[in-house]
Amino acid sequence: MEIVINGEKVAIARDIDNIAVLIDHLDLQNRRFFIVEKNREVVKKEDYATTAVVAGDQFEIVHFVGGG
Repeated sequence: MEIVINGEKVAIARDIDNIAVLIDHLDLQNRRFFIVEKNREVVKKEDYATTAVVAGDQFEIVHFVGGG
């Protein structure tokens, strides 16, 4: 199925059916500070496992970087 991540069309397997699985697929689970937005709405971290990923969804994944 096809979704959009940060403005880029991406083909993913149909078994990537929720945001938690998508994060694992993208190898982001070890990053501490990031936000996932699905179709222009921020998704709470506790809702990742219950928020479905379906064809045509648009995601923005924002990483925070510290510095000084």
